[in-house]
Amino acid sequence: MTDRRKLGQFRQRAAEILGIRQADVIDLFRGARATSARVNRLHADSAPDELTGKVRSLVPVSWCRDAFFCTGELRCTEMVPFTHDGSVYLQNASSLIPVVALDPCPGERIIDVSAAPGGKAFHIAARVANDCDLWLNDASKPRAEKLRHLAELYGVRYSHLTTEPAQYIDKSLPTQSFDRILLDVQCSGEGRIDLRRSDALRYWSTERIEKYKYLQTKMLDAAYRLLRPGGTIVYSTCTFAPEENEYPVSQVLGRHADLDLAPIEFRELNFRPGLTKWRSYRFDPRLERAVRVVPDDMFEGFFTAKLIRLS
Repeated sequence: MTDRRKLGQFRQRAAEILGIRQADVIDLFRGARATSARVNRLHADSAPDELTGKVRSLVPVSWCRDAFFCTGELRCTEMVPFTHDGSVYLQNASSLIPVVALDPCPGERIIDVSAAPGGKAFHIAARVANDCDLWLNDASKPRAEKLRHLAELYGVRYSHLTTEPAQYIDKSLPTQSFDRILLDVQCSGEGRIDLRRSDALRYWSTERIEKYKYLQTKMLDAAYRLLRPGGTIVYSTCTFAPEENEYPVSQVLGRHADLDLAPIEFRELNFRPGLTKWRSYRFDPRLERAVRVVPDDMFEGFFTAKLIRLS
């Protein structure tokens, strides 16, 4: 397929999924997304006064404590030095959604199944002040080793660091033993596509999306087996393909009668409900409770669903 044909296919799909005109797709995927800054309270006692002054000039994220929108390029740049000692973690605001939805509580056993590079795992630890039995996993050993070093920098305490493939993680970890599970899966990354780049769609294809949807469904099934009754799984991706978002969640809901989908209560103007149908697909109607993020100046494209295993 030529680049022009691939671009045309991408535009058509994006317009259908996001409910916009094809003519608007190019502009929507040509903008640079702003960075957000999360102040790391695990290092709060050693945070310099200079950091406090910088934070006061930022815009708070209303639904995520200690997080701020960096609305100007200079402000984002000024926050970079504070990442060197673990005082601040920089990430796009969409990546804050899964941990806020997970709502970790002190004393719980929690696992981040695909934890590297660490932003969401470190956010979990910060929200409970390191008061949890935190398990970290990433299938890539080099990424897991880097995760180890960054966890030390950010003052994160964890009990286990493993390198199990997410789709088989239930084979080696204790089943029905986790109160909360974060499953931010490998995906086609459509939410991060920047069409200003000539190679933006180099790795994008519908064939790749089809392969991912089966892998992601296996990952979610494996995570379910680790979850205690009454526990929570948050499933998230940085893509907007229904095959990678609604499809795995709908499949797992259909297979396990003790799973339900909880609403994600906090909202932004560009947060949309999940889809209940798309082209030939028909999804579980509870997918309306999920959140699909339409990319804009502040947010990358994203998807989050919160599943509860009934007691």
